[in-house]
Amino acid sequence: MVIPRTLREEVGVSEGTLMKVAVVEGGQFLITPQISIDRSIVTHRRRKDRTQALRDLAATVAEIRQEAKEKGIDKMSMREINAAVAAARRDIKKNSTHPMK
Repeated sequence: MVIPRTLREEVGVSEGTLMKVAVVEGGQFLITPQISIDRSIVTHRRRKDRTQALRDLAATVAEIRQEAKEKGIDKMSMREINAAVAAARRDIKKNSTHPMK
């Protein structure tokens, strides 16, 4: 699936990012970027390569946690997260000029 560059840039998704697609209410799609790990690097026989891949992953997770902390979302309960997602979906649906079908 090709997502136009302007849309990717608007939400901060780089070209080639693995995306998860889910169908939500009204037959619309929810597309979410996924973090992926090249399994061959992690299972590679060279311990040095595997160790570096795991360090890189740990650094990425630390960045995500820091960003969540800065935004104040690191302490949200699942109920609060689900409510925020539902509100965002309602806003998107309400403000959408071109509904996805």
